[in-house]
Formats: sequence, C-alpha cells, structure tokens
Amino acid sequence: MKLLPIWFFCALGLLSFGTAHAETADSEQPIQIFSDKFDGDDVKQVAIYTGDVAVHQGTLEIHGNKLVLTVDPQGYRHAVMTPLKGKLVTFKQRRDQKTPGVEEWMHGKGDELTYDEKRNVLILTHRAEVARSENGVLKDESKGDKITYNLTNSTAIIDGNKAKGPSGRVSTVIAPRRGLVDAGKPLELQGSRRVSP
Repeated sequence: MKLLPIWFFCALGLLSFGTAHAETADSEQPIQIFSDKFDGDDVKQVAIYTGDVAVHQGTLEIHGNKLVLTVDPQGYRHAVMTPLKGKLVTFKQRRDQKTPGVEEWMHGKGDELTYDEKRNVLILTHRAEVARSENGVLKDESKGDKITYNLTNSTAIIDGNKAKGPSGRVSTVIAPRRGLVDAGKPLELQGSRRVSP
C-alpha cells in the first residue's frame, strides 16, 4: 500500500464531523487544525496535535487538548480528540437553514470525541451531551455516558451507565412544538362572544 503524507489525510476531510444535517457548504471548506505542537509519522500514518487544539471547517468548530489522527492499512481514517484533565471536548456547528430567520446550531461535549470512518460514526463518551438551539435558545438536549451518531443513516444511540446508579441514566429534553401552551404558565380561558343573527 502506498503511504500518504500526514498532511494529505488530515486535509481530506478526516474530520467529517457534522456531515449529516450540518451546513452543506461546510464539507466543501478546507479543514484547519491549530495546536501548540504537531508530531507526525508518515510510515505509521499517525498525526498527533497537542496543546489547545482547535479544528475548524466552515461553521464547524471542535476544541480539545489532544487530537490523534490515524489511517489503517485499508485507508480508513480515525480521529480521537481528548481534553485537558477535568475539561471536556466541545464542538459546535450550524445546521442548514430550514426556516427563514431561524438559525440552528448543534453543540456537543464529552470526555472524548471519536470519528471512525470505517463505521461512519461519531462517538462522544463519558459526560456526553448533544444539544440543538434555535436563535440562541436551547430547544433539545440529550445526555448519556456514550452517544453514537451514525452519519450514514442519521441515527443515534445513547447509552447510560448503570454502574453510576440513577445519575447514569440517559436523559432527553425535547422542546414543545410551536403554538403549544407553556406548561409553566397558567391556562387562560376566554369566554365566547355570542353573535346574534
């Protein structure tokens, strides 16, 4: 197998982190990786970025402390982003606009963010959270010990951690549809007006 230089597989969209429902134009943008240090090994097909790592591709932003990129013998790419101890890896990306005037963003965080090209999945592990906001207002949020998002069929599996007890359960908050009564407000009843013939 011909070995590709490190810069090649880094630039080829290794971090296709938001292709499903993400802003379509993002996948056509160059990937920029910033860090305090870079170590690469063309023979082993490994690139390691450390120290305040930031990945940008269009509206996609991923932040952590260490990013390890590898290519397996079949040519599949794999990336793992980890944070500083006690911190979380974070990402955000704008979604394609479905409704005029409504800007949607996806936000996520966890102890580790993994992209597996062979399985075409993104995995957030430990203290994993994914949220959707509209015009800066939180709409939907899911939390669990592990969130696996399949980029091929746009499905997600969220696992809890029973060993942690009640706090190890999966939780999801879904915003009500527009026009529904706010559960926190009392319902106001209005009398009907009689219309005479």
